[in-house]
Amino acid sequence: MRLNWNIVEKIGFPVALCMLFSLALAQDRVATQSGTGPQRRIGGDYVDDRVQLREYHFKDTDETLPYAVFVSTKVTKDKKAPLVLALHGFSGNHGTFMRTQCVDEAEKNGYILVGAMGYSPGGSFGMPMNARGGPGSRSKPAGPVGAPSPTDGQAPRPQPEVGATRDGQPGRGMFMGTGNGPGGTKETDPAKIAELSEKDAMYVLEMARKEFNVDDNRIYLMGHSLGGGGALHMGEKYSTIWAAVAGLAPAAFGFQWSADQKLKNVPLLIIVGENDRLVTGSQQLAEQLKGLSFHVEYKSLPGLDHGGIIGGSMPDVFSFFNQHTRLR
Repeated sequence: MRLNWNIVEKIGFPVALCMLFSLALAQDRVATQSGTGPQRRIGGDYVDDRVQLREYHFKDTDETLPYAVFVSTKVTKDKKAPLVLALHGFSGNHGTFMRTQCVDEAEKNGYILVGAMGYSPGGSFGMPMNARGGPGSRSKPAGPVGAPSPTDGQAPRPQPEVGATRDGQPGRGMFMGTGNGPGGTKETDPAKIAELSEKDAMYVLEMARKEFNVDDNRIYLMGHSLGGGGALHMGEKYSTIWAAVAGLAPAAFGFQWSADQKLKNVPLLIIVGENDRLVTGSQQLAEQLKGLSFHVEYKSLPGLDHGGIIGGSMPDVFSFFNQHTRLR
C-alpha cells in the first residue's frame, strides 16, 4: 500500500493515522514485563504492581474515567515533591507510562508519576484532529516534521514484535498498547474527543496537586507519539505550569511554529529511537525550533524503536527533568 499526503487528504487524517499505527500495533500483541512478581495489564500495557489504579467522575460526559499514580518512597508529606504528568500514544491508556522501567526511574529520583487516560485510547490531548491538516493545523500539512513518515510514498515498515533495549537485547513491555483498554465511550466526534482528552489530563493533574505536597516549580510533562504531539500542544497552552516538557517520538502534525510562542521559554526534550520507522522528522523539528531560539535538546537513542523509546528513554528523560526548575 502506498501512503502519501495526497491520500491523507482524501481519506482524512484520523483514518490515515489509524492505518499507520495499526501496522506497528499488529506486531505488538505479545510482550513481557521486566521486574518481579505478577503484573497487571490494562489493554495492551503492563502496569507495575507499585502503581495505584484509580477512577474519578468526569463531569463533562458523566462517565467514570481511570487514571494512574505512582508515588516514590522518597516522597514525604513534609517536603515538596516533583511531579510528572504522562500522556500516552495512540491506542494507549493511563497505564502506558506505568511500566516498570518508568516506575523505577520515578522511584529512584523521588517523583510522583501520574498517568492520564486522555478520555479515550485515541485522545490527542487537545491537538485538533481535523481531516486535512492533522493536529494543530488549519490547512494542508506543511510537511512530515515529527510525523508518521510519508516521504517515500510507502507505508512504514513493521516494527519488531517487542521493542529493543539500548543494549540490543529484546525489550520487555515496551509497546504502545492494543487499543482494547478503558476510557470514555459516550463521545465519538474526534474534535470533541481531542478537547475532552486535554480536559481529562488537566483534571487529573489538578487532583494530584491537591492531594500531594507538589513542588509547583517542578511539574513536568511528557508524552509519547500522539501524546508527544499533545505534550507540545499542552506545553504551549499551559506553559506557565511546566518546568520542562519531553516529547518521545512526538507525532506533531501541522504545528505552525513561531518565535513568539510561549513554549519557547520552556526547556524541551525531543527524544527518539534510532530504529523508529513509524514517526520520523523529529530531528528536523528540533532544528526548526532551535532556529526560533527555543530551548530544545534532541537525542536519538540506539537500539530503540517506536515502542521501545517509552521505557528505554526514561533515564535520559528524568535526567533532563532533574536539570530544570520553573523560574518564577
